[in-house]
Amino acid sequence: MIKKIFSVMMLGAMVAITSCTNDEDILTNNIQATEEAEVLTRAGQYGYQDLDADLEGVTYTITKDVTEAKGQVMANILAGGKKDPLVEQCVNEAKKADEERENSLTRCAAPEIPSGFRTIDYTYESIDERGQRITLSSRVVWGVYIGANEINPCYIMLAPHFTIADNFSCPTQGACLDNLMFKGDKLLILPDYLGFGVTKDHVQPYINHELCARNCIDALKAGFKIFRDHAKCHMANGWKLYVAGVSQGGGNALAIHKWLDTHADFAKRWNFHYSYCGSGPYKPTLTFEKYFEQKVLTYPVVMPLTLKAMMAAYPEILGKWKEEDFYSKTFLQHKAVIDQMVNSKEYATNEINEYIFSIFPHEGDKNVKGGEEVLLSDILSKEALDRNSELCKKLFECLDKNDLTKGWTPTHPIHLYHGKSDLIVSYANAEAVVEAFPSMATLKTIPRGCDGHIGSCLAFMKNIVFGTW
Repeated sequence: MIKKIFSVMMLGAMVAITSCTNDEDILTNNIQATEEAEVLTRAGQYGYQDLDADLEGVTYTITKDVTEAKGQVMANILAGGKKDPLVEQCVNEAKKADEERENSLTRCAAPEIPSGFRTIDYTYESIDERGQRITLSSRVVWGVYIGANEINPCYIMLAPHFTIADNFSCPTQGACLDNLMFKGDKLLILPDYLGFGVTKDHVQPYINHELCARNCIDALKAGFKIFRDHAKCHMANGWKLYVAGVSQGGGNALAIHKWLDTHADFAKRWNFHYSYCGSGPYKPTLTFEKYFEQKVLTYPVVMPLTLKAMMAAYPEILGKWKEEDFYSKTFLQHKAVIDQMVNSKEYATNEINEYIFSIFPHEGDKNVKGGEEVLLSDILSKEALDRNSELCKKLFECLDKNDLTKGWTPTHPIHLYHGKSDLIVSYANAEAVVEAFPSMATLKTIPRGCDGHIGSCLAFMKNIVFGTW
C-alpha cells in the first residue's frame, strides 16, 4: 500500500514538473515573442525597417554594458597617458573644449549636453585578410542623463581609430583617444580593427584599407542592431551617417567612404552624408615615395607595421621573400626585440619609436635629429631602398592595391583636413585626393605652427569635440 501511495506521489510530482517545465517554456517563448515584437515596432516607428535586409543574419555578443559619467570616460582615456604622453595633451584639450561645448555647433537643432554615456562593447562577425570568417570586437556609445533618460542621437558617426600598437589603446579597452569623440548628439561606433581587442594576437592590417573598411562596415551593422535592440531611446528624425577618422583612421575613413559609394543602395538606406578625413595615407605609394625623398623617418614604427601587414595580406606577391629581407643588418640585430614589442601589443607606438631611436642615436650628426629621427637607410636594406629592385617594386605593388584615389567615383562629399608640415603622412596625400576628385573633395589646410602630424591630429580631434567638422 505504501509502495502504491509512493508511486502515485512520484507520478504526480513528475506530472507537476512536466507542467511547470511546459509553463516555463511557454513563458520564455512569450517573452521572446514580445521582445521580437518590440524590436519590430521600434524598427517601423523610427524608420529602421529599411535596414532590415542589411541587419538580417547579423549576430553580436555583448561583452560589456555600462553607463559612465563623462569624468570616468576622461579618466579611462587618461590612463593611456602612462603609455603615451600625447594622450594627456589630447585629454586636456578636450576638457577645455568641453567647457565651451554648450555653445558649440551640433547636428541637432537643440544640443543635448549629456552627463554620461551608455557604452556597450560587443563582438561581431567579419573576415580576415584571407577572406576567412573571424570574430572581431567594437564599441557603440550614446549619450545619457545619469539616473534619467537616454538621449536620442541625431546621427551616426562611424569612427575608425588612428594608429596604435598596444591593445590598451584600442576602443574597447577605454584608453583610445577616439573615445574623445563622445558627444550627446551622436551614436558613435568605434571598431577595434583586426589585430586588437579579441584578435590582439593577430597581425593588424596596417594600410590594408579595403579590409579595414569591410571590418568597420560589419561593426556598423552589428553596433546599430545592438542600439535598435537594447537602447531606451531612438534615432532622431532625419538622422544621417557620417564617417570620421584621423591618421590611419583618416585613411580608413576614406576607405569606408569608398565602400559606401560603391554600394549605393546601402549608402542610401543608411543616409550616408559625407566623410571627414584627417591626415590620412590615402595614397600609400605616395606616402612611401615621400619617405624615400626625405631619407629620414620621424615615426619609424611605420616600417615594421607596414611590412608585417603587407606580408600577411599579399603572400601571392611577397611570398618569395621573408620580412628579414627588407631590413638592414643593424636593424636585424634588434629585430627580435622589436618584433616582441609589436607582436605583444603591450607597447605604445612612442615606446617602439624610442627604442628604434636608441638603436640609431646619430650623435653629432647635423643632418639627423638624434632621438627624433632615423635615416631610412638605418632600417631598410639596400635592396629595399633600390626602387628598381624586384623586392622594392613588389612592395610598392602591394601599397598600390590600397590607393584610394582611383578605381571609384565618389557620390558624396569628402572633407579633408591636413597640415603641410606633416612628415609622417605627407600633405601630398590630401592633394592627390583633391586632384582625383575635384568636384567632391575639399581640403582645409591647418595653419602653420601646428600643422605637423601630431598637431594636425590634435586639431582634428578638437574639431570633433566642438562639432565644427
